[in-house]
Amino acid sequence: MNKHKILVGLAITLFLVATTGVVLAQQFERMQPPSAMQRQQAATGICGDQQHLYVMAGGKIMRYGIADLKLQKTIDLPARPAGGPPMGPESGQMSPSGPPMPMPHGIWAGNGFLYVLAGPVIHQYRTPDLTLQTSVNIPKPEMSSVGK
Repeated sequence: MNKHKILVGLAITLFLVATTGVVLAQQFERMQPPSAMQRQQAATGICGDQQHLYVMAGGKIMRYGIADLKLQKTIDLPARPAGGPPMGPESGQMSPSGPPMPMPHGIWAGNGFLYVLAGPVIHQYRTPDLTLQTSVNIPKPEMSSVGK
């Protein structure tokens, strides 16, 4: 009878440990930092010129007419390459378990062009047709030593 109680206790313990592991794994999956695509879709901005309003949201650029605010054209932002910068203390970034680094983003219209900062890339579009002219990777900032 004593062996029977031990086996039942062991079975209950194993069940509880397995259940707890599954719950923790599900919570960990929800805590993962956003993917490059999710960060790109989080980039937002708004600017305009004399005739159009340009909105960056959800991984897209949308052109609206200033007079009536009707959507005239939508284009997708270029996809960022997979495999972002290295993570870890030597890279100056938080580990994947920490909060994700915010992606720099912005949008500005001028001189017949729309300039879009999406992460480490500046895209130049011709306005008003939103034809991509060029994309330039911005250099990584130099980390200066404090107290030199």
